[in-house]
Amino acid sequence: MAGETILGGKLMKNLAYLRSRQRRGRWFHYYRRAGQEVSLGVHGLHPDDPRVFAAYCAAHAHYEHQPAEATRPSSGTFAWAVESYKASRGWSELAESSQKSRSAILRQYIEIQGDRPLSTISSKDIDGALYSKGGHAAVNHYKSLKPVFEHVKRLGIISKNPMETVKVARPKTRGHRTTTIEEIEQFQDFWKPGTTERLVFDLALFTGAARVDLARLGHHNVAGDVLRFRRQKSDALSEVPITNELRQLIERLPTTDPAFILTSRGKPFTQAGLGNFFQRAASQAGIEARLHGLRKAFCVYWAEKGASSRTMMAMAGHMTLSEVERYTRDANNTRLVKLLINDT
Repeated sequence: MAGETILGGKLMKNLAYLRSRQRRGRWFHYYRRAGQEVSLGVHGLHPDDPRVFAAYCAAHAHYEHQPAEATRPSSGTFAWAVESYKASRGWSELAESSQKSRSAILRQYIEIQGDRPLSTISSKDIDGALYSKGGHAAVNHYKSLKPVFEHVKRLGIISKNPMETVKVARPKTRGHRTTTIEEIEQFQDFWKPGTTERLVFDLALFTGAARVDLARLGHHNVAGDVLRFRRQKSDALSEVPITNELRQLIERLPTTDPAFILTSRGKPFTQAGLGNFFQRAASQAGIEARLHGLRKAFCVYWAEKGASSRTMMAMAGHMTLSEVERYTRDANNTRLVKLLINDT
């Protein structure tokens, strides 16, 4: 029965490297790869037991993501649960940026609590750890930890997610400030059309794309009168109307380039690289602004144009109506409309 296991009564034949075999009525389970065979530590369990699958996931994740010489965590520990979670669909569906930030947080807990058995971790322990962090750090740690415990709970390793009763208060914040009319005018006066700095600014203002998406936009995203792309962060579809000014801007850009915005070496920017490039340009123009502030200005413009909240959700790729309302509050809508786009 090598390479097969049973989940929910269905035979699964596509779990690479899993070797489950029966000897004298007792089941043995191994992870076999590159000529090596490692016990999964769940001998005696029937292949349809979810703990077999969890052990396989942890072994597979360790092999995929850790150096060959790295020590495998003991079965049933927190570090083992993290490795199992990283082999799950839930983890693979996260944006690369989210995986990177959450991995950094989870490593902190593995260093301190990695060998701790899952069965000994209580809601009180987690609540205390998050309380000591406080603020936005507590929120980010909560988002990183909860899916790990939910994963092993659904696999039957633990009977209850200890974080089900843990609550974290989200700090009240106004977020990044909306770029003002004066700042928009000052930047556009300083950086003239034809410069990469002005191109970044105008594309951000006219598309409302988040930094990571802005770096990847190109002619391949143009679909008639709409600029269509999926947000990397949420996979939500954004459909931005191509106004006259946006179309004129796009038509000046080479169709053979892999992206609208390129570095001095002719390559697309990374997310971090684009953010740093824009901040330097804003500083040189004498303003304090971020690309996220232009994303908010984009939402303000369309709100003043009479676009419904749901229409704006489709354009900006927001997930909830509250996000749209948060982006458009406290802005000088009237003056912004006069400046932004004349698409009548």
